[in-house]
Amino acid sequence: MGYLIRGRIPEEKSNPLNRFLIAIYRPALNAVLRFPMLTLAGAVIIAVATLWPASQIGGEFMPPLDEGDLLYMPSALPGIAAGKVTELLQQTDRLIKTVPEVASVFAKAGRAETATDPAGSG
Repeated sequence: MGYLIRGRIPEEKSNPLNRFLIAIYRPALNAVLRFPMLTLAGAVIIAVATLWPASQIGGEFMPPLDEGDLLYMPSALPGIAAGKVTELLQQTDRLIKTVPEVASVFAKAGRAETATDPAGSG
């Protein structure tokens, strides 16, 4: 907003954009307050009208990616001992390897020394 709003800010009544928006908002607000049940009925109709399109979306928004890769990023407390992290990674690796489609498992323990590490501790 600092780039868009410079200098003296005009009063609400002298700003043409505000006058236009108020001219639209006031009649709509008065109509909603005058007919609250009609407003609720309209909201219910809109909600019901979205049920069919929403049911056609499916379980995922992302298409299936048949790359054969699985990314598993566990997180642990920052003060966990290195031996415990190794033990947890080994247990997790064994569990992931039980899936028949898994050919190999790679694990990383530790924390990067950068503030931009998306994984954090692991």
